[in-house]
Amino acid sequence: MNQPLEPDQKSNRADLLRRILDAITTETELEKLADRVAELVVDSVGADVCFVHLVEADQVHLGLIGATPPYSEQRGKIRLAVGDGIAGWVAQAKVPAIVPDKWNDPRYEYIPALGGENFQYLISVPMLRPGGRIVGVLNVHWTTTPEDPDSLVRDLQYVANLFAANVEMAAIVEKLERREQQLETFAANTIAAQELERKRISNDIHDGLGQLLHSSLYHLDAAMYPENIAESRIAIERAKELVLSAIKEVKNTMTRLRPGILDDLGLIAGLKSLCASIGKPEVVSELPEELGEGLSSAIEITVYRIVQEALANAQKHSGADWASLKVWVENDPTVLHAVVTDDGNGMEVENGFGGFGISGMKERAELIGAQLEIYSRQNFGTRIHLRVPVT
Repeated sequence: MNQPLEPDQKSNRADLLRRILDAITTETELEKLADRVAELVVDSVGADVCFVHLVEADQVHLGLIGATPPYSEQRGKIRLAVGDGIAGWVAQAKVPAIVPDKWNDPRYEYIPALGGENFQYLISVPMLRPGGRIVGVLNVHWTTTPEDPDSLVRDLQYVANLFAANVEMAAIVEKLERREQQLETFAANTIAAQELERKRISNDIHDGLGQLLHSSLYHLDAAMYPENIAESRIAIERAKELVLSAIKEVKNTMTRLRPGILDDLGLIAGLKSLCASIGKPEVVSELPEELGEGLSSAIEITVYRIVQEALANAQKHSGADWASLKVWVENDPTVLHAVVTDDGNGMEVENGFGGFGISGMKERAELIGAQLEIYSRQNFGTRIHLRVPVT
């Protein structure tokens, strides 16, 4: 257990603050950086334990990303809503909190995994960026009352604000690395899917279009050397039927490659046509008359394909009797929403949904900077919500 620093040790505190500055300027991996800063904070202020909470991307939750041992094992397992607990209160208020007796503080929320019963005194400081933007919270605990808490708060706030910039940078780096990995995976999956699609289309052309044309040729040959004119007319009529079937097959193949209705009439008409093409379940659609300008071809085809896959899942896998599609545009900032809901068998979220084209849908969404959220429970249906930022 660390003891509070004596006055003649103040120079050590300044030295350790410099070590913190060195750590946050050299370490880029977020979790290692958080653990290292937590350890240095404990050393510098004579505390017993330090927890580092990061504001998550949704801006409404805090996640534990670092701590001093043995609590570092809880990294990634502890999550608080902004406003809950003392750390949540600090994140919301964006001001430090000095809590001499946390057990008598109504804001305190006991988390057994973090050993709160072992510590009484708490100082919690926000990690702030310029403009008062909150990045996270440092929670520092003592078993007994430390010396000069006001001075400690100033030191901790200084460290927290220094740390905030590097936490933000490390989070951006991790996000870019994840996106790069996702793009690599998407590229590999796209190539595999393209080869599979080419093989399927090749087989369709051979088995469908090729056979129709060969049969047409056979009937035309027969029409050239008839025993009578009636037989010639019959052969030509049959050849004409086969050619019309071949034309239809070509159109179907072209539609699978890219729906022509998107080019001719736009996304809304394409979605209406898609809903009408689903026999069972019945699809109820709620669509705007138009979406206005700003939708690129990439956004249109992505929204169409994701809705198409979601409705196909409802049709083929869910056993649903009813499904719906709702599309609307939210302004300031402009975001296109598309929600597909069904009353089918549903899927277990924690199982990662397995197949059903879900991974492909998510990869498509990521590629245009969109978000795809899936809500589902076994026997309680599925709701797929696509949010596309429109610029």
